[in-house]
Amino acid sequence: MNLSDLLRHAAADPTAPLLADLRLIAAVSPDLAAAPLAAAGAEELVDGYARTPVPTVTGAVLARDEAGLVEACVAALTEDADRVLLVDSGSTDDTVRRAEAAHPRVRTVEAPWCDDFAHHRNLALREVAAGWVMFVDADEVLCAEHAGHLRRVLRALDHVLPDTDLVVCPTVVDTDGTVYTENRRILRATTSLSFRGRVHERPYDAAGGNPPRVYVPLRLDHSGYTPQEIARKQKHRRNGHLLALARRDEPDNPKWVYHAIRDTLDPAAAAPDVLRERFAELAGAVEALPPTAADYVSERRHDSWVLLCELALGFGGAEEILHWSGRLEEVGGRVEAAYFRGVLETSRLLSRLSALAEQLGGAERWETPDNRALLGRLFEVQATAALASGRYELVEPACRKAADRGAGRGLADDLGGLRQLLSRLDGAGGAGEA
Repeated sequence: MNLSDLLRHAAADPTAPLLADLRLIAAVSPDLAAAPLAAAGAEELVDGYARTPVPTVTGAVLARDEAGLVEACVAALTEDADRVLLVDSGSTDDTVRRAEAAHPRVRTVEAPWCDDFAHHRNLALREVAAGWVMFVDADEVLCAEHAGHLRRVLRALDHVLPDTDLVVCPTVVDTDGTVYTENRRILRATTSLSFRGRVHERPYDAAGGNPPRVYVPLRLDHSGYTPQEIARKQKHRRNGHLLALARRDEPDNPKWVYHAIRDTLDPAAAAPDVLRERFAELAGAVEALPPTAADYVSERRHDSWVLLCELALGFGGAEEILHWSGRLEEVGGRVEAAYFRGVLETSRLLSRLSALAEQLGGAERWETPDNRALLGRLFEVQATAALASGRYELVEPACRKAADRGAGRGLADDLGGLRQLLSRLDGAGGAGEA
């Protein structure tokens, strides 16, 4: 019997406490799904669950000058964390006092900032002797409706996989609704895994491999990337500095090239020559990556292919888009491939429509009494092409010329239908926001 078998059994029969707790697991990584269990069957595991103690949980919070956020963060952990370890990197505000007032058991460790998030997370792990450690950033708050779920999941994992070095991944939701599920935040205190990376840090095994992962619908609401918080913490500047150090330390690791471009460059605003230069830099780094490279080095390979397509869109690189979208499709990225190819083809079609709309306007100089009616219909076609291609400055003159020649009724009907559609969409948007 493996873990996947047990989870299917839990989905069919959630009555026993163990099976009910296992139902809180949303998904597991493939290696963990296939992991064999020591017990011969589900009944043996169910019967022995009462003897497995509820694990202790330490909430680990890294903070520096977070007085405005840390209190809500720490208070939300009261039901799920026996204690909170605050790793403070030299706060000059009220961060420590507010944290210590928000939870009955808070211990503060002073750790001077050293331009390395992984260092501080590993330091926190060394400070906890037993149980589990849940890392929560100071700008995150555990969703109240999920309070109490964590201990149940961790107890079930202690029971069925007591010797597996794994990580548990909660869900992080930004204020704009963006959802992140690959958040490797919850580890056993005795783990052999360690965090790596000055920024965008994650836990890996000694060989740089990704650990087995359990995904749970435990939601952390993240407010750290609002414009106000980005400005207050100067996050773009900070992350740029950390990425520069990471590239200095590991010049052959392409994920730092990827992050440096993704975190500091807006493809929609950058000049085409800049986009082409960064494209060449990232493509070279990705192409040099060996197929057997460790996860720590290769984990952003497919994300890099997506970013290469984004950059190529910016400088009009049709061949580049077709090449890298093809690579994405080969590994199952069919939605990404379809998107970039769709944008490319749509751009080509709109360009042709735009040129056609402009070209058709010149037919007026050949007007005669005999072709006046047909010319009216031609202006109707021009207005349609201009509307479809975004050449709105040509739409009204073409409509008027068509109407002057007795044409345009069909176009008027289409515009009326479009007006009604936009009104319905506006109404649906308003209803969704209320």
